[in-house]
Amino acid sequence: MHWLDRTSTLKLDPNEPDLEDSAYLIPCFEDMLPLVESVRRMGVINPPVLQRTPRGVLIPVLGRRRLDAAREAAIRQVETKILPAEMPETDGFELAFWDNLARRTFDTACSAYLVKRLLDLFPRDVVAEDFLPVLGIPPKGPRLERLSAIGGLEFPVLKALSCGKIHEKTAAILAELNPEDRETVMGLVDGLHLNANKAAEIVSSLHDLSVFHGKAISELIRDQQFRSILHDAESSVPDKASRFRELIRSWMFPELVAREHAFDSWRRNLIGKDRIQVRPVPAFESEECFIEVRAGNRLEAERIVAKIKGVDFK
Repeated sequence: MHWLDRTSTLKLDPNEPDLEDSAYLIPCFEDMLPLVESVRRMGVINPPVLQRTPRGVLIPVLGRRRLDAAREAAIRQVETKILPAEMPETDGFELAFWDNLARRTFDTACSAYLVKRLLDLFPRDVVAEDFLPVLGIPPKGPRLERLSAIGGLEFPVLKALSCGKIHEKTAAILAELNPEDRETVMGLVDGLHLNANKAAEIVSSLHDLSVFHGKAISELIRDQQFRSILHDAESSVPDKASRFRELIRSWMFPELVAREHAFDSWRRNLIGKDRIQVRPVPAFESEECFIEVRAGNRLEAERIVAKIKGVDFK
């Protein structure tokens, strides 16, 4: 049935519809400012499409952002199209899906939300045949399951994924956490100004530590060592982030970090702050060391090499 053929026209205050209703939501995490400016200058060009629910509340089917922009632009009246209350939720969501697909490209966060919502509304075989091909998502396998899990995350986390603050793999780990731990971790990512790569490192390590110690992440973070870093008023945010990452690394790899500290102490006593660098092999897999000497020019390099050749190390 072509429900759009059964709409009626209604002019209303954009504050009247319930924009918090998510029945037909297709999320978009782009900046609203350009749309608000457009609406302020030209008005709402394409009428939003609403549905009046059996309880008499108007909810958005198409044009949710246009209505939101109209509110921001202080537009008093907007022309809308009203769909019949008897339209099934599946039909309305399909209408919203195809309308948005024709107008924009779905990023990973939006695709994940759509996968989760589609699987909630339709049989899996219908989703696989009618929707997943146009989204470019395999009809079965680990990616589909991962996106479905990510799609159930809170909107601040999905927005962070959409904006590139976290990676898809990080979002998948967050989906395994309880809401309190997710809030704790995202608070750290924001508070320490971590980029996506460092956020991935922190989230993965905290998740592993949580599993290993059998404690919630929010409980781990209450440890005095973490608290002393996070609440250090004398340290800058970058310094806190560096110390926090180093502390987590020491919890993850205590023996390796202890060997690194011992090696650094030995190296400082050996060469001080000279232009000589001494490095161990990766992960101290052997007792070998790499020695690097910086020379100002070729002549100095020749003198250093000649001096080294003449030294008896026996």
